[in-house]
Amino acid sequence: MFKDLPLKRLSPRMEGEAARLEDRLGAPLLGVHEIAPAAFSDMPAALGLAVGFAHTRPQGGWLWVRSRKQRLDLGRISARGLAALGADPGRVMLVETRTATEALRAIDEAARSRAIGAVIAELDTADFTFTRRLSLAHETSATPVILVRSWRTEGATAAHNRWRVSAAPSAPNRLDPRAPGRARWQVTLERSREFPQRAGETFLMEMDDAPLRVRLVPALADGAPETRPHHALAG
Repeated sequence: MFKDLPLKRLSPRMEGEAARLEDRLGAPLLGVHEIAPAAFSDMPAALGLAVGFAHTRPQGGWLWVRSRKQRLDLGRISARGLAALGADPGRVMLVETRTATEALRAIDEAARSRAIGAVIAELDTADFTFTRRLSLAHETSATPVILVRSWRTEGATAAHNRWRVSAAPSAPNRLDPRAPGRARWQVTLERSREFPQRAGETFLMEMDDAPLRVRLVPALADGAPETRPHHALAG
């Protein structure tokens, strides 16, 4: 059961915070973001949300960094799958490294480049020191970094936000009720340096193709089922 932002229950100060969060989701992505699947089986949903976030950067190519281990565990990145999410595979520069250490080095260098629209990186681990270095690099380059982490991800890092994502039923298809619609994700803002008051809230997000971006699903009708509470820390 899903529910979007519970704006009616927020104080005036929190309503302003909510508006800024909503505006940020529709604007070009900034900062360092962590996306972690709720379970191993939700990794495709996490990667899909990462693509959705990267869509907000209309200029420049995306550098997608992964190690050989990710390919063996999860398979290859599919151009057809990217296209199904509305992405142009021609914008994606895929870097596959032999080791996790080489992947960290590639991510660090890419985060300092102003020639890249966004960095998507699949990482099992990323400590506070490394993510702090990425945050400092972003202050100079303005290149956003999206770290797709393991479902076991816990603890504090220097990322601006950590999103915990699981798959959700697709949106209704207006042309054919039996066919799948836009991709949707159930997303919890698990930790946040930008919006600490919102940490622990759960949203339903979907891919919007006009314009191409990730957006919050509009409010459900009155009497909709309650979202189950999530316990999280503001980081």
